Amino acid sequence: MSKVRFSSKRLLLTLMLCACSVILLQNYDISQNSSFVFNLLCMLCGLAVCFALFVPSIIIKKRTNLDFLTVAHTVTPKLKIPIAVLYSLYFVWAAEFFLLPYTDMFSKKYYSDVTPCLIALILLSACVYAALKGVNVITRFGIFLFVFALLTNILMFGGSTGTLDFELYGFEISGNLNDFIQNTVYFIIPAFIVTLFACLSGKTKNFRLRQPLFALLVTGVKYGLIMFFIWFSLGDYASKQEYQTFILARAARIGFFGGIESLYLALATMSVFMIISLVLCAVTKSAGRESDIKYVVIFAVIIFAAHMCGSYLNSVKEIFTNNYIFAVFTVITAAVIPSMYIFAGRKSNARKALHSINMS
Repeated sequence: MSKVRFSSKRLLLTLMLCACSVILLQNYDISQNSSFVFNLLCMLCGLAVCFALFVPSIIIKKRTNLDFLTVAHTVTPKLKIPIAVLYSLYFVWAAEFFLLPYTDMFSKKYYSDVTPCLIALILLSACVYAALKGVNVITRFGIFLFVFALLTNILMFGGSTGTLDFELYGFEISGNLNDFIQNTVYFIIPAFIVTLFACLSGKTKNFRLRQPLFALLVTGVKYGLIMFFIWFSLGDYASKQEYQTFILARAARIGFFGGIESLYLALATMSVFMIISLVLCAVTKSAGRESDIKYVVIFAVIIFAAHMCGSYLNSVKEIFTNNYIFAVFTVITAAVIPSMYIFAGRKSNARKALHSINMS
């Protein structure tokens, strides 16, 4: 079963849906002083950086048809433990980056009677089960989620068209350098899917360059539409509220049909569920214990313990959810370290090692 390959399209579709969590959980991450068009330009710059970060993983996949972790363990076996520790730390951090705001949003906006830690425990339990099933099974679920996301977006955007205001809010370009840096860094955050791809793409087949391009293009369209409706439908009201995409879903109505925030919450839940499930697959793979129940549970417990610290200690939460720290960490794990192995792969001993794995 470990040698069964699945479609690269399916993996990138799943990663695309994971990237949507960034905008679904947006909470004062975009500058309140910048205009819609300015934010759109920042988004284009951020996603362009995301694609640039994809390049090393694409090269490794094209040259070897392997994932980065397999290449790293083969080329530099003596660095296996340091790489495992670094990527394990990154993936635990990535889990907290999304789990903390998700549970906070769920508790504050939807069900205040449930504590964030209980929500995290239930979600992590489901993620452990999914991680034991493997990436192949998780990406199959991604097909269902894509259809559900399409329906939710149609209802959310369609229900907001009646409140669009193009007189009070326009298409001017306003924002300063600090706004540009803040917004662009925020839109680099989706590059976490590059690190997941780099570590989990070894079992995929039929990879094409257009697949990550398409994934980022659709992600950009989704981000742009949400920003458009928040700006022109909610206006200044959104700037005074936490978790603006949730507010957009709550305000959307088609006739007498409301309650779209329930669909939004289900979409956000499934998106975060897939992120953490894939994180558990990646972190156990980096430790060389893929689908090992003991290690999956251990890392899930670590994630839960870190979540408890973040829930009760605001300083810890601010570190885990800091966009700048996470973006830098993502650049290092997604591109900097894999790039080193591209240059290392030019050496004859590295090429022989990779060739032996490909032959096996």
